[in-house]
Amino acid sequence: MKSLRLRNIIICTLVAASITALTPIGVSAEWKSNYKGWWYTEGNSYATGWRKIDGFWYYFYQNGYMAQNTTIDGYYLNSRGVWIDSVNTLIGQEILKNVSIQNPSFYIECPSSGVDINNLENIIKDEISKLKITNSYEMFNVSDYDVTMTSDGSGNIGIQVKCNYKMTAGMEADLDSKVRSIVAQIAPDSMSQPDKERAIHDWIINNTKYDQSLTIYDPYNTLIKHTGVCEGYSLLAQKMFTVAGIKSMVVEGTADGQAHAWNLVYINNKWRHVDCTWDDPVSNYGDVIQYDYYNLTDQEISADHSWDTSVYPNAN
Repeated sequence: MKSLRLRNIIICTLVAASITALTPIGVSAEWKSNYKGWWYTEGNSYATGWRKIDGFWYYFYQNGYMAQNTTIDGYYLNSRGVWIDSVNTLIGQEILKNVSIQNPSFYIECPSSGVDINNLENIIKDEISKLKITNSYEMFNVSDYDVTMTSDGSGNIGIQVKCNYKMTAGMEADLDSKVRSIVAQIAPDSMSQPDKERAIHDWIINNTKYDQSLTIYDPYNTLIKHTGVCEGYSLLAQKMFTVAGIKSMVVEGTADGQAHAWNLVYINNKWRHVDCTWDDPVSNYGDVIQYDYYNLTDQEISADHSWDTSVYPNAN
């Protein structure tokens, strides 16, 4: 089992960009306090600005004292001075790192300072929900997961995560190789992005039929067996769009009241909805390609599709 420590993760670029220059602090650095508050120091030096300590972000004023119960640069610091979202972000990054390589079991050690262990499971669920939007291709590969939390009495919380995956690392590698070969033929770099998008849309519809048994959800088997449900269609489309250099994501929602998945594609500097499944009708007349659900705006597709518009980009 590989032990993964949250404190080694680099915080997201957005936060890192806002960090001010800090006084260097050595290995013997320590917290100190007086009646005015807390500061972080070594000898005659003390931290100022944003500082990551033991896996958490703090902010120190120019006089060295730690900020608390306030908002700095748009980030809220709790009564302990901890940027409360930093724990969430670090856990999310660690989950994504391991899920991306289909790690079946991984361990996260989280300092308990500033963390409510009773709320930690909700934090993990929230981060997984966020990742299914921002990193849908990786997260949809998780078929189920189990989380166990323990406290070792040393001030740390251990988070054991076990995952089952729809695709193994070997399947993903084979899929990647096959998709790159297909995209090189049907959507070469010489084509414009709109032409690439249409070529991929058409290829999927011409080479895939809807899985009436409702058992094939992953993009690998959708490609190999030429059949899949909406999730398989949309994940295969996202994989092909990515290889072609087109930004996209998978949308979870409903269509005609039934659970459904389709794509948002960033084309011509705008987000547009593309539903390959619904453009591939079940027919007795061979392959039929439609464009009824191709590059639609939010308003156009909302006639029969519904989704949480607050968590996905607008397609106006």
